Amino acid sequence: MPVVHGFDPPERFVAGTVGEPGARTFFLQARSGTRITSVSLEKQQVLALAERMDELLDEVMAASGGDPVVPAVAPLGSADNDPLEQPIEEEFRAGTMTLSWDPDDQRIVVEVFPFTEAAVVSP
Repeated sequence: MPVVHGFDPPERFVAGTVGEPGARTFFLQARSGTRITSVSLEKQQVLALAERMDELLDEVMAASGGDPVVPAVAPLGSADNDPLEQPIEEEFRAGTMTLSWDPDDQRIVVEVFPFTEAAVVSP
C-alpha cells in the first residue's frame, strides 16, 4: 500500500537544490509544523512543474469570468528564497507528477508519485 504524505495545505512548498552547479540534486519540499517531506527530482521536472503551474493559474484566471480567484502577480513579500529545511531526508525520487485546480478550496493540488522502472516507456 502506498504511503501518502498529505499537506492540507502546506505551510511551505518549495523547490530547491543541494550541491554545486553541475552536481546538484533538486528537491521539492513541503512542510506543515515540524513535519517535512523532501522528494528528489530532475531539473527538467522542476522546470516543467513551474511552467505548468503558471499555465494553470493563467487558465484559472481566464475562466474566472472577471472574478479572479488568484492574483495576477505574486503579492510583495511572498517570494520564498530561503534554503531547503534541514535535515534533508529524501522520501523518494519523483516520477509522475499531477497538477490540478481545486475550485472548492481555490488552490493548486500537486501530487508526486515515486519513480518506478515500470513507468518508463520503452521505444
